[in-house]
Amino acid sequence: MIKIAAAGLLTLAALPALAQSNAQPYRALGTEPFWSLTIDGSRIRYQPAEGRVVTVAKPRPIVGFNGERYVTRGLTVDITHVECSDGMSDRTFHDTVTVTLRGRTLRGCGGDVLSERPAPSSVIEGEWRIQSIAGRPPVAQSNPRVSFTNTKMSGSTGCNNFNGGFRFERGRLTAGPLATTRRACPGTLNTQEQKLIKLFGQPLSVSRNRNGKLVMTARGGETVVLAPVRGR
Repeated sequence: MIKIAAAGLLTLAALPALAQSNAQPYRALGTEPFWSLTIDGSRIRYQPAEGRVVTVAKPRPIVGFNGERYVTRGLTVDITHVECSDGMSDRTFHDTVTVTLRGRTLRGCGGDVLSERPAPSSVIEGEWRIQSIAGRPPVAQSNPRVSFTNTKMSGSTGCNNFNGGFRFERGRLTAGPLATTRRACPGTLNTQEQKLIKLFGQPLSVSRNRNGKLVMTARGGETVVLAPVRGR
């Protein structure tokens, strides 16, 4: 009986982490660009912030010394049991996850959250110059700007001031409704203001580029690019 029990324990220890908890799907996410991944009992679902969702049947995992690998024709997922920080918040995850999709490699984190400190807006906190709106530079000398403090945002469209609340969760900014002052704006400034307020009224995925600028992207692909104010 002791031998049988010991053999059972060894078998359980050899099972991958995913096989021990079929009730809860395995989840992973990545930033720059943003993506999410879910593995349940029968399928793997990859969802980018923008673009087409990829869903494939879940193959049997290849179990390695420190993780699992799932290989399909167009999608490969490597899960390594090494702690991982997502880079956009103060959370640490149990696993490091690599997704290879049509020759493109994406890196992120997955599994249980090991630690989470209450600073979800730290990446965007502070004052920013609005450097472009939907791919266009601001009207000359209009100086549009925005600042994020705790859960409040405020700024200028280049004509009117605005303010309101916001949430920043999992790399996504959700703002509004925004209140604005009611100064009449001439043609190009009015167009700039309407476009900016419209974009801030949509959920925006947020990433930081190599120059330290924030790129906020709407579902349709239009962006607002923010540059940090000096001294930030």
